[in-house]
Amino acid sequence: MRKISFIAMFLFFFTAAPFTSNASTLFFMPQSAEYQESDTFIKSLHIDTKDQKINTLEAKINFDQNALEVIDVITGDSVIELWMGEPVISNKNGSIEFTGGIPGGYSGNGIILKIIFKAKKTGSCKLSLSDTKTLLNDGMATEDEISILDNSYNIVEKSDSFIKIESKSNPDENKWSNNDTFSLHWDLVDEADYSYILSKDPLAEPDEIPDRPKGELVWMGSMSYEELKDDIYYFHLKQKLPDEKWSPKITVRTMVDTTSPKEFTPQIIDIEGMKYLVFATTDAASGIDYYKVSETGLNWLGNIKPKQETKWEIAKSPYLLKDQSLKSIIKVKANDKAGNERLSEVILPSKPKFFPSQITFWILIGTTVIILIIWIIFWRKSRDKEENHKK
Repeated sequence: MRKISFIAMFLFFFTAAPFTSNASTLFFMPQSAEYQESDTFIKSLHIDTKDQKINTLEAKINFDQNALEVIDVITGDSVIELWMGEPVISNKNGSIEFTGGIPGGYSGNGIILKIIFKAKKTGSCKLSLSDTKTLLNDGMATEDEISILDNSYNIVEKSDSFIKIESKSNPDENKWSNNDTFSLHWDLVDEADYSYILSKDPLAEPDEIPDRPKGELVWMGSMSYEELKDDIYYFHLKQKLPDEKWSPKITVRTMVDTTSPKEFTPQIIDIEGMKYLVFATTDAASGIDYYKVSETGLNWLGNIKPKQETKWEIAKSPYLLKDQSLKSIIKVKANDKAGNERLSEVILPSKPKFFPSQITFWILIGTTVIILIIWIIFWRKSRDKEENHKK
């Protein structure tokens, strides 16, 4: 387990007065539910600080690796602002380990992270926590007491549903999309009624009142929701045939993120005599997927060298600069899991400032040439006058 100490020491600069001891609570949501074999579902880990302020959290989530597989961990809407690296997932050992900090502290009931699981086999399962440690934002590294709520869920056999819902706008429900329109289609059955609901609640149930899409278009089993805000949505659908009961609900999920990561300013620092680039930002929905760095060489005028392509490479902070002389244009891209990106350029103190562009350079050269020509003309006229005067 990664150690918590150095993050805690850093966060103490943001501390306040001591707090009274009142144990924080960690819990998973939903706390109980039923899922079908081979389906994917999302569990979120929450914390309730009980009116205290915490600034550091460390934990290990344990799961049955024979029953579950982690597809992804979502940290976009987490109360944690600084992660000590991305959460470490081990489907082999059945664990997720993480350490994070919150400058200035956090008080309230919020999400730490969300986990996309895939159900591998039927049976009863639960998630557990170990190696948990929470530090109060009191300037003394006081370790908070932690209580953990129990949870349970059941995985059942996959039902042979006769309703197959497809989405061309979001074909893979386990991946984030930067499309704010959620289009859906299923084949209608003659004389069947349908009840549906779009909700942020994975356990929401459609009522038993038949629905029809609003508008003048003829319903052919296709519909869409437009201008969705960044979030995770669940479309729940039930079908009722004549003289039969309503069917069990069918659910499809879409995860929408249309917003770029937050603006950030990369910095250059010296580490043991070498220049490194450090950078970090956050993304409120899907979370940061990766960073890319480019170093584009400059000529002696401070401009990009002709015919030079900008080459990007995936990088992690701190990043050892290839151009230790700092005579390059350095850019960083932050990409979230939906494909949105944020670009930031490093302002280098050593970048030439006298010739800011080629246009300015040629204006100066041209002005110098003109002045020189005028001087030569006047010099020749003056010389000619002297020679004529001598004659």
